[in-house]
Amino acid sequence: MTAVERGEVSQDSAEYAEIIAEVFIETVRKSAGSLSWPDPDSEITPALMECLQYVYLHGASPIREIASGLEMSLSAASQLVERLVKKSLVTRSENESDRRLTNVELTEVGGDAVREMRKRKSKWFDSILDAMPHSHRKAFREGLESFLRVALSNEDNVDRACVRCGMEHVQFCVVNKVKSKRIAAH
Repeated sequence: MTAVERGEVSQDSAEYAEIIAEVFIETVRKSAGSLSWPDPDSEITPALMECLQYVYLHGASPIREIASGLEMSLSAASQLVERLVKKSLVTRSENESDRRLTNVELTEVGGDAVREMRKRKSKWFDSILDAMPHSHRKAFREGLESFLRVALSNEDNVDRACVRCGMEHVQFCVVNKVKSKRIAAH
């Protein structure tokens, strides 16, 4: 029986940090995810929204790149794209020189959907941060950045962290700093 199972976890333990991290991840995923699509009857799943956001951030993309970026099989990415095409959120066009290469591009409605989702998530997150004292907000950000610096320092592919973040490239981003440091070291 572990310390967690016995209820003997100290606040300074790695076990407690892991539990808090998991609760944080699930809270953000479920709370922000429930805000991601303005029409609850539209059946836009988090996976569909993640695919839309990938195309939004990367522009017209081959399905193979979407699959790689979202770390899923080519068939799973193809199925997501097919569902998005049926909902008129993306278009799919074949490369004239190689029909195996299919580009996926957002429609106007798809672009609007991603922008609305991002605005709603940002508003939700702002409301949480605004309710925290300034010193706690700063400590929260610094703690997350410190964790990510260590966690990503040994990753072979720090780019994976950028694929899903949903934030346009900014110089002060901790992932960009880790990436720059790794490039400079090689």
